[in-house]
Amino acid sequence: MGKLYQLSRLPEVTLVRGAKSRLIAGSKSMVSFIEMEPGMTFPLHRHESEQIMIVLEGSMKQRIGDQEVTLQKGDVLLIDGNLIHGGHVSEKGCKAIDIFVPPREDYLRLVSEQ
Repeated sequence: MGKLYQLSRLPEVTLVRGAKSRLIAGSKSMVSFIEMEPGMTFPLHRHESEQIMIVLEGSMKQRIGDQEVTLQKGDVLLIDGNLIHGGHVSEKGCKAIDIFVPPREDYLRLVSEQ
């Protein structure tokens, strides 16, 4: 069975200061439509979920383990589960789609608090 969502009607949640998202979760995956403000820093963190980030607009520098990459519109980044990562957003800001498998428990809690 499927379910249709209208993105603009999904509640917006704050992930960290300067980063907001609209989240959709199924039983085995989660999608985050994230908007990050210009110049904000997404702190270093790790989570069990594998993450695929698709950059739609803007850019950011992302630290992944011991390496740093610059992500721009059209880039797709795969981050293994439990790998330390975080980033700094450019002065343009950044919009992206993050896909998590399995769904992140901390993000599920954010949605349930709405």
